[in-house]
Amino acid sequence: MASSQVRVRRPGFTLVELLVVITVIALLIGLLLPAVQSTRESSRRSACANNIRQLALACHTYADGAGGYLPNSARPSAVRLSWMTRILPFIEESTLFDKYDRNANWSSNLPGDGYVTANAVLVGTRLSVAECPSCPAGGDKRYDADPQPSTQPFAYPLSNVRAGLSADGSTLVSPGLFAAPTDYSPIAYVDAALANLGGIANDNLADVAATVPPTAAGNTTHSRGDGMLPKNYGGGERPRFSHVSDGITNTILLAESAGRPFVYRGGRLADEGVDVFPARRVNGGGWARPASDISLDGTSGGGATFRSAPTEAINATNGESVETAPFETGYYGVDGGSEVYAFHPGAANVAFGDASVRTINADISLRTLAALVTRAGSESAARPAD
Repeated sequence: MASSQVRVRRPGFTLVELLVVITVIALLIGLLLPAVQSTRESSRRSACANNIRQLALACHTYADGAGGYLPNSARPSAVRLSWMTRILPFIEESTLFDKYDRNANWSSNLPGDGYVTANAVLVGTRLSVAECPSCPAGGDKRYDADPQPSTQPFAYPLSNVRAGLSADGSTLVSPGLFAAPTDYSPIAYVDAALANLGGIANDNLADVAATVPPTAAGNTTHSRGDGMLPKNYGGGERPRFSHVSDGITNTILLAESAGRPFVYRGGRLADEGVDVFPARRVNGGGWARPASDISLDGTSGGGATFRSAPTEAINATNGESVETAPFETGYYGVDGGSEVYAFHPGAANVAFGDASVRTINADISLRTLAALVTRAGSESAARPAD
């Protein structure tokens, strides 16, 4: 008699059930990704806030050892020195500072007496404390250069390439970009174009602004429209905390202007998809450049138009392109045209004079931001909440 075999059928997933499971997993991933991205951005924004706080504290330490004077940028005709170069010893860059010749321009390609490396080489040093983690990396293309023909070691480069170094690393030997970037700068002044001449409060204008527009050498006429770190144009301007009659807790010392020298508008490259270097660049962005200081000008059209009927205070754009503000002949003359800008959604980090860091919302009015910028404007402005 033949034995019969009983086959036990193992349960399994049908095709429909597999598709349902895959769909559920995909939905869960879709729900989880924004939370992960939000957590990452929150971490990056915190790291950015720590960077700008360290820079503000370094300004305090500098002032403690300099008779109360603050580290403002200097742009006389010969030697140009940035505020960040002055504070290098206080951001753990003493070795770099000791190698740097403060009697030579930042783009000098000749080592001075007693120095072995040219400033033009040293300013290519990337400083992690000067770069916001939320900013796109940009690689070598994000380096800056000196547009001043009389001081450049070479003509301004016509392509996104790094300058070549000599065999001993002491000088530059071929044209290219060579100045490492910074995403943080002082707001030197509120532009004269924002002055409210009508006498009636206007949230798109400033109660106090510069008295005259920039000249070919920059905003050389100091006034109540100056920020906490106005630039020295050779007249010996040396700001102190005691000059801040509006109170250091109510006055911005440093702010973000991220992504320079690329031009960004609304979180996107202004020349995305087409490389128009060197035309679509901000004149500024190198940590060693006084031209990297910010001015508050106000924009409209998502950062496409400057100073005329402005409606946007921050995060519209990181600066005006040299296309519309050419070096030496443009609106800013030889100064930069940077604006307050960050890659944090709807906000930017700023450091106040007491070294506290606050987040400024993108919907802040020009009038309020201008009041927080001026050091002696006597305006009334609410400080952002902690």
